[in-house]
Parts: sequence; structure tokens; C-alpha cells
Amino acid sequence: MRRALPYVLGGVLSLAVFLAALSTAILGVSFDREFYAAQYTALSVPEDLRVDLPTLMGYTEVLILYLQGEVASPNVVATVRGRNGLLYGEREVKHLQDVRALFALTFLVRNVSLVVLGLLSLALLWWRDFRKIARGYLWGSAVIFGLLSIIGVLVSLDFTHYFTLFHLLTFDNDLWLLNPATEYLIRMVPEPFFMAAALRIVLLTVVKLAVVGILALVVAFRKSLPV
Repeated sequence: MRRALPYVLGGVLSLAVFLAALSTAILGVSFDREFYAAQYTALSVPEDLRVDLPTLMGYTEVLILYLQGEVASPNVVATVRGRNGLLYGEREVKHLQDVRALFALTFLVRNVSLVVLGLLSLALLWWRDFRKIARGYLWGSAVIFGLLSIIGVLVSLDFTHYFTLFHLLTFDNDLWLLNPATEYLIRMVPEPFFMAAALRIVLLTVVKLAVVGILALVVAFRKSLPV
């Protein structure tokens, strides 16, 4: 058991690094104002809603602050497609409450994974079997990468199907089924917006994992380190 422990620690470390990388990427992209502005422009959202981009970004700022838990409501009085009133209807507000809860969970995962990483770092310094730990990390990362590759291929073949499946698994209601004819949230962030966000999240996560993976490779095969 003692011989296997460094490999186990490395495997747990790989999971913690993955969760930290993924959660920080999700939060980073989801709250990136420049990303919203770029996607709004690319998808012609201001033209569709008949508002200028700065005004739309003002509405988006309130939405982001709400999802971050900084304000009590996502709603604003807005003039959209020639109609003045509250931007979101009752179903949209209730759905955004569910989305806010998901982001609260994402914040929790990020914070817990970072704490675990800190504790594991202390354990690694005490254990000092760096090469074995690094090899355990690489094995754990290989399993995670393999599973992610399978998921990535499936999602890329039919994003709409798996995007729908995600909603069915995540939410216990149908509030996410919005009507673009009467509800503006789905016109602000249509499916192509989420496709671009998912791709960016994946790329950011992979880059972070690659950097740590290269470091682990160096440690795993450097003979001057403790075995």
C-alpha cells in the first residue's frame, strides 16, 4: 500500500487540477465581457434586438452581476425590438435562478479544488516521491483526457443533441425551453453563442492541463529527483 500511495496521490492530483482548470475556464468565459461583445457582434444580436451594442452590454452587465451573486435580480427596464418594459419574463427569471445556482456550484467546485490542490501540494512536499507522484498524475490525466476526447467527439458531431441532454440532466423543469418569439434571453444568447463558449472553455482547459502535463513529464523522467 505504501508503494502505491504516491501513484494514488498523483491520480487525485490530476483530478483536482482538472476540476480547477475546468471550473476557472467556465467562470472566466462566462463572465468575460469582451467575449459577449464579440459574440453579439458576430451573431448580429444588436441588429436582431434593435438595440445598440453599448446598451446591450449594459443589460449584459446586470446579467453577469446577477449570475455572480452580486445583485438580487437580472431584470432591467429595456427597449427591445421596439417594446419598452422588463427585459425578461417570469419563465426567464426563474430559469436564470437555476443558472445562478449552477454558477454557485461552479464557484464551490473551483474553491474546493484549489484548497485540495494546496493540501496535496503540502502532502507531496512531505512524501517527496516526486517521480512516482508525477507518473501517477500522468496516468490519471491520461484517463481524464481519454474520457474527454470521447465526449468531445460526440458533442462535436451533434452539439444540439448533447446541449439538450445537458439541460435535461441539469434542470428538473422545462424553463430552459424558451420561445424566441416572445422571450429575449434566447435571442441574446442563442445556441451558436454556447457553441463558441464551449469551444473556448475546452481550449483554455486543455492549455492549462498541457502546461501542468509537460511539467509532470519532466518530473517523471528526470533521474536526479527522488523516485
